[in-house]
Amino acid sequence: MQEKISYLFTPMTPIHKKVFLCFLWGQISCGYTLSIAGTALAAAEKLLGLNSFWVGLLGAATLIGLFGSLVIGPLADKIGRKFLFQWDMVLFAVLSMLQFFVSNPILLFIIRVGLGIAIAIDYTVGSALLTEWLPEKESPKYQSYLIIFWMAGFVASYIVGLLFTGFGDEGWRWIIASSAVPTIIASLWRFKENIPESPAWLASVGRLEEANTLIQTHIGPEYEAVIPKETKQEKVSWSELFSKEVITNTLTGCIFWSCQVFPFFGLGIFFPILAKSMNMGNSIFPGLMYNLFTILGAVIGVIFFNRISRRSYLIWTFYIAAIALAGLTFLQNAGLAITLILFSVVALVLSASTVAENPYPAELFDTRLRGSGIGFVIAISRIGSALGTFLMPVVVDKFGVSIALGLCVIVLMVGGVYCQLYAPETSPNFAKKAKP
Repeated sequence: MQEKISYLFTPMTPIHKKVFLCFLWGQISCGYTLSIAGTALAAAEKLLGLNSFWVGLLGAATLIGLFGSLVIGPLADKIGRKFLFQWDMVLFAVLSMLQFFVSNPILLFIIRVGLGIAIAIDYTVGSALLTEWLPEKESPKYQSYLIIFWMAGFVASYIVGLLFTGFGDEGWRWIIASSAVPTIIASLWRFKENIPESPAWLASVGRLEEANTLIQTHIGPEYEAVIPKETKQEKVSWSELFSKEVITNTLTGCIFWSCQVFPFFGLGIFFPILAKSMNMGNSIFPGLMYNLFTILGAVIGVIFFNRISRRSYLIWTFYIAAIALAGLTFLQNAGLAITLILFSVVALVLSASTVAENPYPAELFDTRLRGSGIGFVIAISRIGSALGTFLMPVVVDKFGVSIALGLCVIVLMVGGVYCQLYAPETSPNFAKKAKP
């Protein structure tokens, strides 16, 4: 009888590519939806009578909704990945379209929080499903590719916003509701492909026969699910994330991600406000340049991410971005050319740093804890993204752009120092994969 091989050691097959493509469309939708708020709110600011507090709050609403991952993670570990992954984009599309009909800031805030919950489902469940289907050798590479498509959605929203600007008082509605387009495409794609449940999850809850049936149907008869006996049918507890064996990984995931997204979202979503405050004149060209380097940074990040250690990647992207942003803070009067160069470096490095956000947290937790672990890390990281997005227009308005940029420098330095001291190495190329 032929000895079975773990399905995680298979080469890439059509099922792996289908899972990746389904998650890819979700990433485009998430990046687009998070970014579109900045352009839409700039167009709606006077019409809706928004002050800096409301601009910041509405910009941060989707990120606040991402706290839903605290619930989504354990739910995904309890009921599985497939149902949530397939129906999430339907909820996403409905909420996106509802934005078109809203004029009350409070109702718009509620809908944007709902969109954040939908994004939390996609981040948490999609990341776990992808990690648990992809071959072990290929997973980090394909996980890192996702950020390019997320950035494509993020930047596309800026361009779409420019195209719709000037369409009259109601133009902001078309801008903010346009997130329904990539979301509907993602939803239709997922129903078409009908991605099966995660074999690793099925095996971890004692449904080994179902797991092996899926594997042998979609990959081949010589493969099977392999899971340690001691993990079968064990219940997942939140307390495990804070156990002696796991707490360093949990804290690292929370802190590195929070410190990355604080400046990334604050600067990226409200770049037009920064451009105006820094006397860049017409913000269209600086904005396009900033977004161009954001895309370029994602591509460069993917190239380097799997060629150097995870720790080095985290540490140096924090420090280089902090140095460039500090230069921008102190050299604001050095001329437009210097300002644009430094902003481009910041955009490039911050974007490159986010490549780690898909593969690294998934590597920090084993199969049983992956949904809960990723969900918790995402939820806590949203403190950073929501604060960065909320505070940027408020701090610029009340204290000036130098204080706002200086705050981002401090956050980046905190992230760099923490990772240098505590971040575990999970790269399969530089150390044995960390599995608490």
